[in-house]
Amino acid sequence: MLKEKNMAEKISVHRLHILTAMFVLIAFMLGCNEFMVVGNLSLIAKSYHESLSQISWLVSTFAWTYAIVTPLLALFTNKIHKYYLLIALLLIFLIGTILSSCAPNIGWLLLSRVITASVAGMIESLLSVIVYQLSHNQKQRSMTIAWIYTGFSIASVVGVPLGTVIADHWRWQDAFIMCAVITAIATIVAFTILPKNLQAGEGNYRDQIQIFKDKTIWYGIVFVICGAATLYGYYTYIRPLVHQQLKFDLSTLSLILLLLGVVDIFANQVAGRIAAGNGFKKLRFVYVLNLLLLAVFGIMLQNQVTGIAWIFILGFTVAIFGSTAQVFFLNEATKKYPAAINLASTLNAIFYNVGIALSSMTAGQVLKYSSLTNLNWNSFAYCVVATVMCFILAKKMEE
Repeated sequence: MLKEKNMAEKISVHRLHILTAMFVLIAFMLGCNEFMVVGNLSLIAKSYHESLSQISWLVSTFAWTYAIVTPLLALFTNKIHKYYLLIALLLIFLIGTILSSCAPNIGWLLLSRVITASVAGMIESLLSVIVYQLSHNQKQRSMTIAWIYTGFSIASVVGVPLGTVIADHWRWQDAFIMCAVITAIATIVAFTILPKNLQAGEGNYRDQIQIFKDKTIWYGIVFVICGAATLYGYYTYIRPLVHQQLKFDLSTLSLILLLLGVVDIFANQVAGRIAAGNGFKKLRFVYVLNLLLLAVFGIMLQNQVTGIAWIFILGFTVAIFGSTAQVFFLNEATKKYPAAINLASTLNAIFYNVGIALSSMTAGQVLKYSSLTNLNWNSFAYCVVATVMCFILAKKMEE
């Protein structure tokens, strides 16, 4: 801990702000690289003379590679100096992105997506670890991590439309060229200003997996799974909810989705402030509110005005747990399992995706036997568990 404190004191607040801005840029680039494919699937299929169902493998392969490889990389790169590790991962990501922009066939494009997905999760986790270790206090740590999440939020808002605009005016490959340019700039900036005294981890993989024997960590994992599932329990079907149930036309739908992205950006900023100190203690009231909002969500969907208002309110209140969870995992690893800090930094992203997959599956079952207006009970069930975990973790953090 003393080593981390001394290291933080060697970097000025101004320099930390520059690093944070660079990390937000990297986070934006990572998000854009992932999301831009979604908006251009039909164009990619056409250029390679493949069916849309075959091209859809680009999306699922990226997601599965990300989920499987990220924790393995965290385990086996723990002893590598963080400065050199981040630079190496950015270079690999750059190679994969360049390959995506010039892939001669679908096989090469699929390979390029596997390459980028293999390192994207580890890059995201390293950003959190580095700013966590370089920040001077808990509030600064929470806010810098929140800014990194904001970079992803911005990418989720503009990634798909930006990729579509670039593809419409030039080629879909040019969207990847843009990502490659951003990656190259970020790598050069990181090489130049990133402190070279970032410590490597200690201990082997057995020392790292000790973190999974901690009951408190599992409370956090269940909270993240159910927190994400609360959101995606209804958000998976946000388009039919807005278009079919609330009767908004397609042009208005696009605007609503854009505004929901903006709400998510603000939610991440508020999340950073909540995460300072005992974030779970503050989130208890938010999750009780979420239960109330979800309980009447189906009723509110019967009216266009109240329905869209509830979607925006929930889009804010349900999405503000990410920074608290990330800071929690990093704090616990720093205090109890210093060898596992890299692995701990990946838990939020990994189990967030588990929550998305789980809630999407159960949402499909709800629709199989019921209607869109009953999706709120899918989210409500997960929210009950998330609320219980939140209260338990709030008490644990005060002990």
